[in-house]
This record gives sequence, C-alpha cells and structure tokens, in this order.
Amino acid sequence: MVLAAAADGCEATTVEGLSHNQGLHPVQRAFIDHDAFQCGFCTPGQVVSAVACIEEGHASSEDEIREWMSGNICRCSSYPQIVEAVKAAAAARRG
Repeated sequence: MVLAAAADGCEATTVEGLSHNQGLHPVQRAFIDHDAFQCGFCTPGQVVSAVACIEEGHASSEDEIREWMSGNICRCSSYPQIVEAVKAAAAARRG
C-alpha cells in the first residue's frame, strides 16, 4: 500500500478493474464463496491486496497471508474468512 500522491504517474488497478469479460476475478469469486466480508467497507481494499499478495507469491501459509494482508483493517473481524478466500484463490491459481 502507498499514499495516492506516491503513485502519481503510475498505473493502478482498482477492484472494478479486476474482472474481465463481465466475469468475476478468481479472488472476487473466492471472497463471495468464503463469505469474506460483512459490511463491505473494507472489501475493495482487501480484494485488491489479496490479488497482489497472491501475485507476489506471499500466500504460501496462513501466517504469511495474515502478515501481508495486515495493512487492511476489517471492523467486522472477517479475518478467518478472508484468509480462507486468499488460500482458495491462491490454490486455484496454482491449478
């Protein structure tokens, strides 16, 4: 995560930019399948961070996922479901 000012001139992907051809990104699907949200306030940031966590290779264990996702705060305490969603999406990516 970076401050918006630090990303000036950089390309950024938002949660809306993750889906392709009207279908959900695998992480978005995993969040739904694992009930990894309640109020939805943190969901966009959690999903985008989860995509980066997986793509950067930081989803090999629950502890690693928790560490790399720790910058996102969920007031509803959906952390166990978020970790399960990240694990499932990472496993699906590995095939």
